[in-house]
Amino acid sequence: MTTYRTAIIGLSWIATDPPPPASDPVLGTSIPYSHAAALAAVPNVEVVAGCDINPAMRDQFLERWSGRWPGAKTYENYREMLAREKPDLVSIVTPDFLHADPFLAAVEHGAKGIFCDKPLATNLADADRMVAAAKAAGTVVNINFTRRWIPQYVNARAILRSGRLGDLSQIIAESGGPRAMLFRNHTHLVDLLCYYADGDPIWVVSELEPGFEDYGTEYKGDGGKTESSEPAANYYVAFANGVRAYLTGMKNTQPDTIVSLRAAKGRITVDEFGSELRAIAGGGTMMPSGAPTRQTEFLAPAYSISGMHAAVVDLITGLETGRPTASPVEHARRTTAIIEAVLQSQAQGNVRVPVAPPQP
Repeated sequence: MTTYRTAIIGLSWIATDPPPPASDPVLGTSIPYSHAAALAAVPNVEVVAGCDINPAMRDQFLERWSGRWPGAKTYENYREMLAREKPDLVSIVTPDFLHADPFLAAVEHGAKGIFCDKPLATNLADADRMVAAAKAAGTVVNINFTRRWIPQYVNARAILRSGRLGDLSQIIAESGGPRAMLFRNHTHLVDLLCYYADGDPIWVVSELEPGFEDYGTEYKGDGGKTESSEPAANYYVAFANGVRAYLTGMKNTQPDTIVSLRAAKGRITVDEFGSELRAIAGGGTMMPSGAPTRQTEFLAPAYSISGMHAAVVDLITGLETGRPTASPVEHARRTTAIIEAVLQSQAQGNVRVPVAPPQP
């Protein structure tokens, strides 16, 4: 079994938090919810180094994980770390707007695989540079849109792809709460639109939350720390394959994540707690077959791993077999392109604007 020497760039909580305890010790721990915890769950991953500009974060990383990886070192400069350690895998957990340079440096220093936290980038120019670099080098990438490895979300897509419900026509995604910022929680929902639509977005109409009418077309956030630095929004997205999607995500609403997938023969509703399929049988008041009846099926996916743990396994499988990963860099670019179009639509008076297509 190949051992993958791994380095982590950025050592904040999402990078290094240990997994919380399970409901009972006999169940082990909860599903890993940080990069280090996910990497630690894979036996043939050895984290050899971590990097952060904050010495307290470096000390905390060693305190938490030196028992699992006793030889791990820490660095202040990621370029120095990459040059000295030459890792096979690199996990990037820097602030939202600082992903591009570490990503490109990891490619330059020969990383075979990159697990980068979401979003890919906060502007399309960076996203396109990252896509081009990974493609040219043959670097395998997963972007951490975590729901692409959470069982109920994955199972819902499998049912749609099976053809059981006929063609998907509409997606309605709901989010909310103070963290419903465009480049924070919204990115997960936008990615789900693309994940289920399974096609290229072509145009967007949007409205930012009140108070952000003049926000402009460039990212002004601080990496997700200050909620007031980024707007929430409502928007409508058209895909080239005919699927239409609506995302509502205002900060003054309940912080749920709910996705409704509407197809010709039924609807699947997915949230953080599970999923169900509903289909209508019979007719309506104008049909001879009588009153319609609702058939509900609660969906129970089969799985043994989930979330970021599954993302790391998926990345390694992609390296070893050539199988496409679940969240490749080209797919993640769609999310950046949609959000850029959301800002442009608002700036132009809430009009329909095209989504920038992939670079040739």
